[in-house]
Amino acid sequence: MYKQLTSEQRYTISVLLQNRTKQKDIAKAINVSASTVSREIRRNSGVRRHYNWETAQANAVQTRRRKPGNRSVDKDVMEE
Repeated sequence: MYKQLTSEQRYTISVLLQNRTKQKDIAKAINVSASTVSREIRRNSGVRRHYNWETAQANAVQTRRRKPGNRSVDKDVMEE
């Protein structure tokens, strides 16, 4: 099941990146896959490749508000 990163996880990514920790080790520290960390950094790094956890969290909240919830179709509607 897909779960978004928490603000605490984003903060941890930021701190560990500043300490020049490898992405694989960051992933282990926050208990997610290395690809999750890689995508998070790529999506939320600015032009200078600087990751800001506060901006990343704000972007995640905005995306969550913009996207609709579960759009699955009710069984009764499918049978008609």
